[in-house]
Amino acid sequence: MRALPGVQSVSATSILPLSGVSAPPSNFEIEGRAPAPGQVPPPGDRWAVTADYFQTMQIPLLRGRAFTDSDQVDAPPVAIIDETMARQFWPDENPIGKRLSFQRDPQGNPVWREIIGLVGQVKPGSLEREARGQCYVPHRQLSAGGMFLVVRTVHEPASLATAVRNVIRPADAELPVFRVTTMEQLVAASLAQRRFTLAALGLFAGVALLLAAVGLYGVLAYVVAQRTHEIGIRMALGAQAGDVRKMIVRQGLALALLGVALGLTGALALTRAMTSLLFEVKATDPMTFVSIPLLLMAVALFACWIPARRATKVDPLVALRSE
Repeated sequence: MRALPGVQSVSATSILPLSGVSAPPSNFEIEGRAPAPGQVPPPGDRWAVTADYFQTMQIPLLRGRAFTDSDQVDAPPVAIIDETMARQFWPDENPIGKRLSFQRDPQGNPVWREIIGLVGQVKPGSLEREARGQCYVPHRQLSAGGMFLVVRTVHEPASLATAVRNVIRPADAELPVFRVTTMEQLVAASLAQRRFTLAALGLFAGVALLLAAVGLYGVLAYVVAQRTHEIGIRMALGAQAGDVRKMIVRQGLALALLGVALGLTGALALTRAMTSLLFEVKATDPMTFVSIPLLLMAVALFACWIPARRATKVDPLVALRSE
């Protein structure tokens, strides 16, 4: 398969990130840290992978080395952990060279595996679920019943699906090759429900913002129009047009500021309910809480300025007779 045109690297894994298949938690022991009586060893995700897996999936190797073809069944047992497990159990020390175990030999003794590498964290099942610590083992040392084949290409990945099947078929014609997909499609599928929910919320929020802007303009324009008689008296008594406009704008913006303050208070309380729908964005996103009030204040300024400018252009005598 590596010899196919356009293929950069090939590997296999027992669990494919974002595929909907999650690893059952495996309790493991840490050498030198025997659990207290009655205490359950800490759980973690255990993945069986072949050589070049981290290169194929572009998971960064932070320390140590990756698996190689020399990590055979008769070689010393080894493991690679992710930064979550390292941060959880070796926060102030280098985990490379430490040993852990999640299986026992026929005599009941722990089978210790030396940690040879540290890699970046991967979201296994979904972006929402907090990832447990992950432990990778060579597939030849601890095989899994079913494996996902992963292929990194320089071309469109879907275009190699037929070529991949043609490579597998001569080896075993009865071996099913199914769920051929790309990582982009897996990511999109994992986010589909969240995207739909946020799109609906965004649509309703946009409509609400539009209604708020139209309503704000209409109310302030009506209030200014109702003051045409007052404006006429002020103009007749010598008030300057600029002073009248400033007065109306100042009073209108004061009301708008009060409304924005009340709205921000309610938003800070209600957006907490959206936390589960957001990824790497806080519910109290500063950009949102700054841009939307500024937009509403701009609408309020426009709503005050246009009617006030129109009212100050009316002849005072006409304004006085309008009552």
